[in-house]
Amino acid sequence: MKQEEKPNLDWLLAYRTKEPHFGLERMERLLALRGNPHLALSVIHLAGTNGKGSTLAYLRQLLQLRGLTVGTFTSPYLTSYNEQIAINGQAIGQQELEQLLATYRDLFTDETLAKELAGTSEFEIITALAYDYLAQKGVDVALIEVGMGGLLDSTNVCQPDLTAITTIGLDHTALLGSSLEAIAKQKAGIIKPGVPVFTGKISEPALASIKQEAREKKAPHFSYQKDYKVEWQASLAKGEQFLFQLGEEHGQIYQTPLAGRHQADNAGLALALAQAYCQIKQLTPLSPQEINQALEATVWPARMEKISEEPLIILDGAHNPPALDSLITSLEETYPKLDKQILFTCIQTKDLRAMLAQLKQVTKSQLILTSFEDPRAISARDMQALAQEEGHSYQAWPEFLADYFGREPAKKDLLVITGSLYFLAQVRPHLLKQLKQK
Repeated sequence: MKQEEKPNLDWLLAYRTKEPHFGLERMERLLALRGNPHLALSVIHLAGTNGKGSTLAYLRQLLQLRGLTVGTFTSPYLTSYNEQIAINGQAIGQQELEQLLATYRDLFTDETLAKELAGTSEFEIITALAYDYLAQKGVDVALIEVGMGGLLDSTNVCQPDLTAITTIGLDHTALLGSSLEAIAKQKAGIIKPGVPVFTGKISEPALASIKQEAREKKAPHFSYQKDYKVEWQASLAKGEQFLFQLGEEHGQIYQTPLAGRHQADNAGLALALAQAYCQIKQLTPLSPQEINQALEATVWPARMEKISEEPLIILDGAHNPPALDSLITSLEETYPKLDKQILFTCIQTKDLRAMLAQLKQVTKSQLILTSFEDPRAISARDMQALAQEEGHSYQAWPEFLADYFGREPAKKDLLVITGSLYFLAQVRPHLLKQLKQK
């Protein structure tokens, strides 16, 4: 990064908060100052506890193959801050990001606007900037991932063509509610009057909350295993094989390159959304051959990502109990005989003790707790104390990796690095560099 670029990013990061500032008033005012770019976009809006990012990644490839220019807004980032905002998978350029940051910084230093914009968070600013950039570039469609919840999330100012809710699980309970129904009600806040909503693998009674919201908004509701069907077939060397059926059409077998049974469900939801969007925009539906091509091209790092074969290392951003359930199921099914070392940490808003209880259940495993440099992370001191209390090991992750590579892991060993995506954003580049040097 150039020296002159850093102050603007520092300016933005000064608005970072440990918890979101829910509410849409600041967003609406901020975007109004920029001519309401969010209203100029064709949007597919995605909420859900888990699976949003993978679903969005499949959907991007599917719509790109139909010849559309696809903008995306995702969070958090793994490689660079810029990747949160992208067009056809290409992150916003540093110069363009700098120009937009300068424009927004001018708004926030305008004393006449100080009262109206007071309390705005980093996520709100980057959301506004994403809408702004994608509208300026005239993308055909913008895939917008909710940050947290839905109803009061800063992304929920758009007027989408389609909405989707991937999964519902207990996460951020202090902010979204302590029951699945309450969380589902928050996620269902993205449903707009008359706008079709697609739901993924969601159990009752959470689904009941979404159905009720859809009825009240007169929004057509298309649900998993009713309006579209997904049947997992097999785990393959690279990814999952599944049967997909839309409505009364004949079912087709497809393959996703991303590992884990849940990826079949994510891909199925993306397929249903892609075909619905083609219908809305009067585009030719995607053929089975095109679907296979799009799925094959999908990449989404740090989701059951096999980053190395020898030694065998998997990265997975299982940052809440439902995501850990999926990870543990995949590990038990795919690697039941391997000795597993699990390096784990999370941020302060997560249910740490619940996740530790889950991780204890992994067969043939040793759990190592760690921490990472981020104000949102659980501190090294607290993690060390918990490790001692629970009878686990603790080690700073760079030291752990140095020791791991220093002792030549056995072929029957598997290293799983999991927890916060913010943590994996720091570990992944370090690990790639270390693997390259081997």
